[in-house]
Amino acid sequence: MKVLNTSRRDIAGLALLALFPGQSLARNIFTAQSAANAPTPDELRYLDRSRRLTVQVMVNGQGPFSFMVDTGANRSVISSETADRLGLMRREKVALHGIAGVQDVDTVIVEEVRVGRRVNRDMVLSVLPEAHLGATGLLGLEWLGANSLMLDYRGRRMQVGSALPLPNEQTVVVKARTQRSGLTLIDAHIPGRSIMAFLDSGSTTTVGNLALLREARAHDAVIGETVDIELRSVTGQTLPGRIVVLRSLTLGKMILRHVPLVIGPVHTFDYWGMRDKPALLIGSDILHKFDSIAMDFKRGEIRFQISARG
Repeated sequence: MKVLNTSRRDIAGLALLALFPGQSLARNIFTAQSAANAPTPDELRYLDRSRRLTVQVMVNGQGPFSFMVDTGANRSVISSETADRLGLMRREKVALHGIAGVQDVDTVIVEEVRVGRRVNRDMVLSVLPEAHLGATGLLGLEWLGANSLMLDYRGRRMQVGSALPLPNEQTVVVKARTQRSGLTLIDAHIPGRSIMAFLDSGSTTTVGNLALLREARAHDAVIGETVDIELRSVTGQTLPGRIVVLRSLTLGKMILRHVPLVIGPVHTFDYWGMRDKPALLIGSDILHKFDSIAMDFKRGEIRFQISARG
């Protein structure tokens, strides 16, 4: 069982430590696989201090534009400024689901979205102001399709396809299941209770629903006092939240200690059918503490790669 500890000092920059048998405490940065060993990897860049990842995207042969990679979004988005720059005609409105609720937004049809060698044609993208989106666009689950995905935080590479690195002694493997919607769920545990969790690389913070807070309090899994904050959606909507520190969070054979997260009436959980079930979306504040994360849909597992260095 691998054990990771977290501090409460900064929810956007929590420090994870990993303890391995026969080794000293190791920080979560490890020598990632050489990009030369990965088939056609795409270079990733950090969008902000929470280390959300962006990839270079060609839209209708123009660009490149920096699009955020969002494993928690079922629909891809382009900023209104970029859509105007490309002369994309607005189409019918669609309902876009964010953390604060539902909002009708314009759409555009893009003839070609190219990321490295991969091309998606005739994609329907939602349109949002860049100020709310925080990027020129984002790639959601419909872009990924059934392809497996590896986000290499250490090497700043993204790899899409079936030939993902296999587990080694520094890998924590967590079983996963993909719903019809495309969302991939993993089993997780807090003290005394199992919960549902999914990875959201587009979220700056890890977020839980109100059902999770109720269960955590019932099982004495909350440490200290809570702090009120405000959450902001990519649609510009806001909602109240509360910073909570969990005593522990277990993913597979890995235990994270003293985990800060935000609790609130987040619409995302309602949309995915988790309103009354304790659930957690794991944001980039935790994800970027690993060297890489592989979402291997063929094998039905998520592989967290932890540092091999002491």
